[in-house]
Amino acid sequence: MKNYFKINYIESFLLIVAFTALNFFNVIFRKLLISINLPDNMIFSISYTLPFLFLFIFISHQSQKKNIFIDLSMRFSPWYTYIIIFCMMFCMIIINEYISSFLPREGPILGNMYKEIEEFLKKEIKNTIPFFSTTILLAPICEEVLFRGIILNGMLKNKIHPIKAILFSSFLFGLTHMNPWQFVGGLIIGSFIGYIYYVTSSIINCILLHIFNNSFAILSMFFFIKNENIISQKQDKEPNFLLILITSFTIIIIGSIFLFKKRKQL
Repeated sequence: MKNYFKINYIESFLLIVAFTALNFFNVIFRKLLISINLPDNMIFSISYTLPFLFLFIFISHQSQKKNIFIDLSMRFSPWYTYIIIFCMMFCMIIINEYISSFLPREGPILGNMYKEIEEFLKKEIKNTIPFFSTTILLAPICEEVLFRGIILNGMLKNKIHPIKAILFSSFLFGLTHMNPWQFVGGLIIGSFIGYIYYVTSSIINCILLHIFNNSFAILSMFFFIKNENIISQKQDKEPNFLLILITSFTIIIIGSIFLFKKRKQL
């Protein structure tokens, strides 16, 4: 009988503290990469990946040392599952954008923070290929393996109630983004992806949904965003927006119930 990797609340939190500390060392990593004359268009991708890589190596080493098996299921679900979960994800994006739009983006603290994030994105987006490959491919893979494949899966294997495990792992997921707008998004979108992991037990599904979410966000940034989200613009003057929200909630609820009933077949 396999001895599966298990993790509790405190261990999960400490794991993310270690991950956050590694991210702070990115300043040193970047300077090191610059000092060896690495092209600017590669620095973003490499510095983003290094903290995950160090953490995965540490977890893998500890697991092998203790003869613990990390169950990362890479199987695909039935075809109809993807129609359902991608429709649900689109609805979750609408709801997330609506809720996030209530967070202020002006003022001495949040205003400056939001401007810094915008400036950072404008700078990094100039390196198109590394930015896209990191945001749309590397980030979904690394983040889903850590937050759903290791933390959420480890909490579920530790017999922690699914709702508590999903919410706590999503809370940590939002926390690592280090700003209130992505924290809310991480909590909302992360909880949905966590639920999909719970009902399908497939990390592949989580990665695909994350790719879809990030792709939508990048396209929005290119074509719709001018200091405001497309959903947040004049919401109070949009007569059909309430109907869109109600429809989105309805689709998510119906889809969630269907997937929960079918979870043993997925």
